[in-house]
Amino acid sequence: MLVMGEMLERNARLFPNKAAWVYGSERMTFQQYRERVYRLINGLQRLGISKSDRVALLSRNSIRCFELYGAADRGGGILVPLNFRLKTHELAYLLEDSRAKILFYENFYADTVSELKTKLLSVQHYVNLDGLGEVNYEQFLAQADDRLPEVQIDENDPVYIIYTSGTTGLPRGAVLTHRGQYQTANAHALEMGLRKDDITLDMMPLYHTGGHAFAQAHFYRGCTNVITTGFNPVEALHLVEKERISTMQVVPAMIVDMLNHPDIDKFDMSSLRIIFYASSIMPVNVLKSAIERWGDIFFQCYGLTENGPVATALPIEDHYVEGPERLTKKLASCGLPSINCDTRVVNERGEEVKPGVVGEIIIKSEQMMLGYWNKPELTAQVVKNGWLYTGDLATVDEDGYIYITDRKKDVIISGGENIYPREIEELLYKHPAVRECAVIGMPHSKWVEAVHAVIVLKVGQWATEQDIISYCKESLAGFKAPKSVEFITELPKNPSGKILKNKLRERYWPK
Repeated sequence: MLVMGEMLERNARLFPNKAAWVYGSERMTFQQYRERVYRLINGLQRLGISKSDRVALLSRNSIRCFELYGAADRGGGILVPLNFRLKTHELAYLLEDSRAKILFYENFYADTVSELKTKLLSVQHYVNLDGLGEVNYEQFLAQADDRLPEVQIDENDPVYIIYTSGTTGLPRGAVLTHRGQYQTANAHALEMGLRKDDITLDMMPLYHTGGHAFAQAHFYRGCTNVITTGFNPVEALHLVEKERISTMQVVPAMIVDMLNHPDIDKFDMSSLRIIFYASSIMPVNVLKSAIERWGDIFFQCYGLTENGPVATALPIEDHYVEGPERLTKKLASCGLPSINCDTRVVNERGEEVKPGVVGEIIIKSEQMMLGYWNKPELTAQVVKNGWLYTGDLATVDEDGYIYITDRKKDVIISGGENIYPREIEELLYKHPAVRECAVIGMPHSKWVEAVHAVIVLKVGQWATEQDIISYCKESLAGFKAPKSVEFITELPKNPSGKILKNKLRERYWPK
């Protein structure tokens, strides 16, 4: 069967004494990990939690998070990892919507959980991951058997419910399957060419499908995962040097932070052989700067939660910095359909677009979600005839490479013209004073929408609104150039580093 639970047993058999997880001073072997996951599943069964029941997790990154994922992989319930950045009432919605029976939580969120207890009806058990509270995690494991649990898993059974960020409306729980997650790990490992001696750095939040899928691919290959609670540029650079990290996952904002850090030259990054980037569009100028500093080691995937997530791949060998324009332009693409995925760009009639024509990305794969949890109407809006309609707009080139232009909701329609913010943002990132930027539409009495640029300047650099507007007009048609510019110190982002344009827009558009 194609289930990740089989990799739990395979790795423990082949690499029993090898470090599976490293978190600070804590190191756990594959054999120790298997034993603890078995205990966790047996403990859940003792409480009456079956493989169809929901098990919620509220925690920053840690080895305990991977133990909960492992329990779901081997049959101890459907894991519901929660976004720890959410407010209490938002967490309450996710827990009640999923009807979670048990909540495992990091003590850092003890006050939040105390408040949640007054709001929840479905949760019957609470377990503190740090050995505190009424029921603590280590006691929970110690009282359970370490033998192989008696659980029958079908590869098409649900394994996780991953909630989307909810940037429009309430969050939706994407129901992912055992087989789908196995295929995702397989695609990641094959596309990147992972080796069993790779050591990876997990900085992305594990409640997010992108962060977990990358880590899971390394577990699939028998690699060592080094875990951090989040991203800090100095900590990341230090860990690469200390642990001899060979692969790591980043988002463009992380690359910007590391490239602009004054101490970047103090760290030895020579062990890195793959820097994987995803989650949001990478500005070409930033990518070129990163390749110039760290070499030809960059790899990109595009995907989304509903596809579990990977859908395209742009491998290292396709990152052309020099050569004919047909090749160098591929730096702006997200690559070709990945292994196990049929990824296409279509028009409103469902026909594949010709090169250069904007259409919507649709996906058909075994990794795709079963649907949104308890939301059949919403599922039917995005899954049509077996295809997942992503809402992402893109073009293709003559070689079939896909180029994301924008989200449908981010397109600016000014005076009847469609304006794609990415084109303007790519230009702004070439300006010597611009560190980060986002382009949005704001209300206009005549054109309905006007182009508005929000910019974070580099430390020690200066530019005025007119400087930026004039700079853009040199390279863009007049209707595409920003009509206004705003300078701020930090762009709003989610924990995955994706810029939240809805937060920028809501200041200008009435709800």
